[in-house]
Order: sequence, then structure tokens, then C-alpha cells
Amino acid sequence: MRLIPKRKLSDGGLISVIGFGGLMASGITQNQVDRAVDEAISAGVNFFDVAPTYGDAEVKLGNSLSGRRSNVLLSCKTTRRDKQGSLFELIQSRKRLRTDYFDFYVIHGIRDIKNDVEPACSKDGVLMTAIEAKKQGIVARIGFSAHTEESAISALDAYDFDFVIFPINIFCFLSSNFGGRIIRITEQKNIDLIGIKSLALGKWQDNTMKQKYPNCWYQPIENTRIAKIAISWALSQNIVSFIPPADIRLFETALQLISDSVEFTPQHLKEIKNLLPEITPIFP
Repeated sequence: MRLIPKRKLSDGGLISVIGFGGLMASGITQNQVDRAVDEAISAGVNFFDVAPTYGDAEVKLGNSLSGRRSNVLLSCKTTRRDKQGSLFELIQSRKRLRTDYFDFYVIHGIRDIKNDVEPACSKDGVLMTAIEAKKQGIVARIGFSAHTEESAISALDAYDFDFVIFPINIFCFLSSNFGGRIIRITEQKNIDLIGIKSLALGKWQDNTMKQKYPNCWYQPIENTRIAKIAISWALSQNIVSFIPPADIRLFETALQLISDSVEFTPQHLKEIKNLLPEITPIFP
């Protein structure tokens, strides 16, 4: 396997085009996490993303990254919208992950303007925690993750964020142009865009299959050819990296597919369009 390629961030840093989603550390042993982290770093992955809501993932990832923190880009999230609560989580996450700073700090899971964007960006909101932490050198970059275009655009109007984490999924894009506005705006503003849900096939149609991927609320792409096409399309958009579904098996497959990645072609587009009638995209 050749080393995972890297792309340049807006501040000049380099990030691997595939990230390690910390949620997959939840529900597996420390030894399994250690092996997955070792494999990822050996393959060239330098981007690791985790959150306090991911069970014991912060503790496990902190253990696995011990002694290697300076060699990776570490992202941590918060679902708190208030300043006080998010500051508590930030302190707690630093302890669990055994780190003095985060390369990316994420206001996580923005969906609604009134309930998420407005309180988060108020004078008593989580954004104030992030700004103060950045001034102190505890946070290098401030961003958010969102699941609706409207909330993402509202947040981008409220503050000059360094990055955005957003679903960049070929099925959602082709069915309703979902994500198109975010791709365009981040490119115009030179804001780093990180993709999520790029390997989501659609909403679960068979409830029995959910047991196979307990950390996935959607049906992931299992067909390797379709997965390779989905990855090549995502990488052809304005993204610096993407995070695969939260399952070690799917992550390992994605690592291999990145090594064998191909350029997105009109034939690929035709294949995906032929699949669309059978799929219920996860967004909008």
C-alpha cells in the first residue's frame, strides 16, 4: 500500500486525504484501537477526529496517540452551545486525550439556526470558548460540523471560521444538489472543507443489517467499486480530507481504496445515476 496522499490546508499545513474517525474506537478494545491507529499512521494518516460524545473513544485514542501527538493533527468536538459547558468539555477532552492543544476545534452537529447557530455564536456561546482558546494557543483552528446547508451558511455568515465539516456525498449531491452551496462557498472564501458521510449509501432499508455496523446510523457502501467511485467523486470536490464511516472494517477498506484511487469519469457518473432510483439518500 502506497502512503496516503496529503492536501494543503489554507494555513499551509498538510492533512491526509482520509481521517481517522474516533467514533470507531467506541465499542472495541484498547488493543484494537492501538492496532487501528498504528495501521493508520503507518499508511500516512495524520488526521484524527474525536468527540466527548463518542463513549470512551477520547480515552482510548489518547492512549493510542501517546508519544505521537506532535506527529498528528487532532480534532475535538463539542455539542455544547454555551460558553461554560463547552469550556468544561474542552478541559476534560484535553485531559482524556493527553494533549495541551487541538489542531481543530469543532462546534459539532449544527442543524438549526435558532437552536444551534444563534446560541453558539452569541456572547455567552461556545464560539467565545473557541476564540479565547485560540488566543491562548489551546486551539489552532476553529470550525463547525453541520448537517443542513441553511445552518452552515448562517454560521459562515456569523464568523470567519477556519474550516467546515459537512456531508459530501455523491448520492445526496446528484439527487438534490445537497452540499453544492457549501462546496462553492468554502471554495470562494478559501475555507478548508472536510467531508463526512462520503461513503454513505443511503438510509437503512433493512433493520437487521444495522447490527453489523452499530456505530452507523446510515447504510454504508459495502460494494468496493461503488465505494471507490464515491471516494473519487468526493476527492474531486473542494475537500482537503474525508472521514469514513465509524467502523474499523470500513476504515481499512477506505485506506486500500485511497491507495488504488482513480479519477472520477463520466462512466462513473452514469453508474451512480443508475443506482439512484434504488436508494434513499441520507440528506436532505
